[in-house]
Amino acid sequence: MAPRTVAPYFVLVTLIHVAAVASRFDVVAAKLPATVPTIVMIVQFPLILLSGYFESKLDYGPAPSGFPRWMLIKSRPVKFAFTFAFIYISCVALQTWDVSIGPINPTPPVEWPVAQRAAWFAMFTAGMFFPFYLAATSLLIPILRVLVRPIRDIPAAVACIIALGIGAGIGLVVFAAVTSAKLGAFIATVKQAFADNPALGIALTAISIFGPMLVGLVAGKRDS
Repeated sequence: MAPRTVAPYFVLVTLIHVAAVASRFDVVAAKLPATVPTIVMIVQFPLILLSGYFESKLDYGPAPSGFPRWMLIKSRPVKFAFTFAFIYISCVALQTWDVSIGPINPTPPVEWPVAQRAAWFAMFTAGMFFPFYLAATSLLIPILRVLVRPIRDIPAAVACIIALGIGAGIGLVVFAAVTSAKLGAFIATVKQAFADNPALGIALTAISIFGPMLVGLVAGKRDS
């Protein structure tokens, strides 16, 4: 499958991941409904696993031997989707554990003006795109290729559902660990988020997960 056939899927997923990254900026987070950050967390890993499935089906053309993986992915939408997914995961981890990468921390000092704090956050995220891209191609994509290998050759619709299920399970475990909470407490938070605003929770989750899946399926079907 040529990368251009599923480019609409990866463009849509990139926008979702970019929005997720923006939600980690505290000024933005303060204006969001309380349930939204939890829902954003929930949908990230299912989308990442779904992206891993579609990426595993792509044919980038002839690949010179000895080239690093980051040079072999010949699709900008694919690059952007996985990079911003990795940026989001990094932001959650670094903000939760209050650590920095060198002098950079995604959370700027609270006493700074909003514009200066926004510039700092943008520098850590979009401004460090290439290092995050290298990390995504060397860590995230190889892991995903291993995880989706058993489902690559089954019908696409079934494979997508399985990928979403695997991603949901991984997401619960990983984000429970990242947020330094027990799995039961995290699931309780998820349940409470949906209980507080079930319509918003169901709508956002359905649109964020199944919307991109349908785009990817339609694009892949058109190619085949």
